[in-house]
Amino acid sequence: MRFSDSLDRKLEEIKRPPNLPTGHYIWAVNKHPDIDTFESKSGDEWEKVTFQLGCVSPHDDVDEDELEEYGNVQGAMNSKVFMFNTNSDKKADFERTMFNLRRFLGHCGVDESLGLAEALGASVGTNFLGELKHRPSPDDPEVIFTEVGRTAEV
Repeated sequence: MRFSDSLDRKLEEIKRPPNLPTGHYIWAVNKHPDIDTFESKSGDEWEKVTFQLGCVSPHDDVDEDELEEYGNVQGAMNSKVFMFNTNSDKKADFERTMFNLRRFLGHCGVDESLGLAEALGASVGTNFLGELKHRPSPDDPEVIFTEVGRTAEV
């Protein structure tokens, strides 16, 4: 399908496609994680580590009918995000997120003896089991976000 072939479509004909169904999937880390900084409304500075993921396959707990409605899940994109509060008063929060990142990298099969920078690079191409959840947007309940929550080794 090409975008240029869609230029004759009426906007009213364009419908929201179904979300990837909830449940567990095997995911692949597609590329080196992106690291961005931003400032929250409260003035705290954050660093965000984002892993780009591609779906490999659904697990047995994903609804078959919903999978059929969605279509081919292989390669469906998602992300896993770790938010680091850099405020010096939030050291415990920072370390908690660091521990969660360490656990995630372990679920990806990354060797724990590596330094963090090396481990981030070693995560590329690895697989893990991740739970896909739906979360409504606080601004528009009709918009549903899909998020990869808890993870485990494959």
